[in-house]
Amino acid sequence: MSAVLLICACVTVLFTPWLRVGRWALRRSTQRRWGWLRARRRRPVGRPLEQIARDARRLSLWYRTCPRGQSFAKYEAHRRAYDDVLAEACRALRIDHLLGVLEPGTELDAERSRIEWRLTCAGLELELPL
Repeated sequence: MSAVLLICACVTVLFTPWLRVGRWALRRSTQRRWGWLRARRRRPVGRPLEQIARDARRLSLWYRTCPRGQSFAKYEAHRRAYDDVLAEACRALRIDHLLGVLEPGTELDAERSRIEWRLTCAGLELELPL
């Protein structure tokens, strides 16, 4: 009789941690099945890509068509806003860029052209009508 009690005590001591892990795993799989954990992980970080694309098209039009007599400050504001939207699109699509690093000039223009090409290759059309 004492041998049976000893064996039961050993089994209880050895398998109790495994039972706790098993209950935790079962609870976790049930939560995943019902989507409780999935809902927390899939929240978008930024704006929807459709809004970013629409802003990029609108600002591209403003940046590309500079009317006569427009002040340099207004032109520079449009350029910076366009660069900011391009950078946001790059973050949304996980494309590396140097738009916030380079100074205005030929290198920034080349980087902007490269980014526009990469975004077009990724499926974001920047030249479509609004």
